[in-house]
Amino acid sequence: MNRYLPVHLVFWLGTAVLLSACFGGGGEEQPVATGQTVLTCNEVCAQQGQCGTAVDGRPLILGRNDRPETRDHNLVFNADLPITVLETREEMVQSADGQFAMQPFSFIILNDNGQQGWVANWCVVSAP
Repeated sequence: MNRYLPVHLVFWLGTAVLLSACFGGGGEEQPVATGQTVLTCNEVCAQQGQCGTAVDGRPLILGRNDRPETRDHNLVFNADLPITVLETREEMVQSADGQFAMQPFSFIILNDNGQQGWVANWCVVSAP
């Protein structure tokens, strides 16, 4: 078995997500239960290149396992699922329009399967 196969799979999955983020892929927003925090591929998140749509139509959020980052993602999270925010941190980032600004990131855990990682707060929303 090729030892580089997992690296290639992650690369191609990430490329597919990024391409679908660039070409839209929106879709209807799913309802969120009251009082929950969720990951969402909203307009701002998509404009910053932090989410996209899987081949099967599922919205996906890009993340990183070891640090807050807007590039070089190594995780993909399903969107529209309840999460718990474990930590929040601000980092200097360059946005898609070229501006530098402090951006909050959250270290989250998906409540349904325990997947953890850092995501940009453009993609984190709390329902009232």
